[in-house]
Amino acid sequence: MPERSEKEKMIAGDLYFSADPELAADRKAARKKQILINHEDDSKRRNQRVKETFGSVGDSLHVEQTIRFDYGYNISVGENFYANYDCVLLDICPITIGDNCMLAPNVKLYTASHPLHPIKRKSGLEDGKPITIGNDVWIGGGSVMIPGVTLGDNVVVGAGSVVTKSYPDNVVIAGNPAKVIKTIELDPEEATPLEQQQDIIDDLDWQVVELLEKRIAAVSNILQTKTNDDTDFFTSERYEKILSHVQKAVTNPAYEEIIQKTFKDLLRHTQEMEEKFRD
Repeated sequence: MPERSEKEKMIAGDLYFSADPELAADRKAARKKQILINHEDDSKRRNQRVKETFGSVGDSLHVEQTIRFDYGYNISVGENFYANYDCVLLDICPITIGDNCMLAPNVKLYTASHPLHPIKRKSGLEDGKPITIGNDVWIGGGSVMIPGVTLGDNVVVGAGSVVTKSYPDNVVIAGNPAKVIKTIELDPEEATPLEQQQDIIDDLDWQVVELLEKRIAAVSNILQTKTNDDTDFFTSERYEKILSHVQKAVTNPAYEEIIQKTFKDLLRHTQEMEEKFRD
């Protein structure tokens, strides 16, 4: 297999050298295109220059001055895209935006990152992760999206938010870090009964994930405090006590069996986590 170019590594999200001559030339060409776009007062000509610069663009879009990007060719936007003043799209990796999306002023989409280890970081190696945005998304002014984030359809991001993880369809998120503050209810006439139940499940799944993250963090904190203690955190007594509490918490007997099995799997994975930590 032939060795990949630094450009191929970059787009794939792998470690690459940004000083590579091909990439340096691409960035230089992108800077020239930015100047032409941002100094064009005629909106029709400015939008046409954007179409010629981005990798993929719908028929209708409007981009205000100024817009910043690294390469341009890694940006894809759908129909009716709108970007207000001073937006930054660092497209080390692909930035994919659906139809009918709006970016308020000073929105920043960052796919670029750097190694955490200082030696690797000083070596010039960089990496990144793609950003994907669904249809009918509105991102409020001053918001930041970090590498690897995906937003579903109909998402609204409150002004000044820092989006550090992905979110599903039909939610309003806000804050630093951003969290779900509201679910957008679909018009019952537009959603089938199946779609309504799927939306409920999707919303609950995200709540479950948030609770699981908190539970795992609590377990991790316990393990950190027991680094010099050979006592197992998960004794058989503790195991049975947790399952007993779960049984008492179940209000519908028809669901007891599946909930017990789910918690047994959870406890098994947590025991594996403890074993790995001790190793």
